[in-house]
Amino acid sequence: MSAIENGHDMARLRERRRRARRRRRLARLDATLAVTGAIVVLLATPGLAIAALVALILLAVCVASLVWERVMAWRVAREDRQAYARGTSESRRR
Repeated sequence: MSAIENGHDMARLRERRRRARRRRRLARLDATLAVTGAIVVLLATPGLAIAALVALILLAVCVASLVWERVMAWRVAREDRQAYARGTSESRRR
């Protein structure tokens, strides 16, 4: 393996790690916003049943966001694997 290929592999590894850190950071942010929103709604509204419904909706939106992000990451990873198998470095990045 030449130094150029090794450098390219290292750059790809750094990019994957950067994306993983970003995904984890976004997941933590989603979870924090969901919990904070649920607490605010529960404390600010007089009707507990309505507050619980709004809190559940907020949590559902955050979970949907996480699922969507995972699906998109899975698609990009699959495209990367296919491009690597073809011997090209072309892939669609989102």
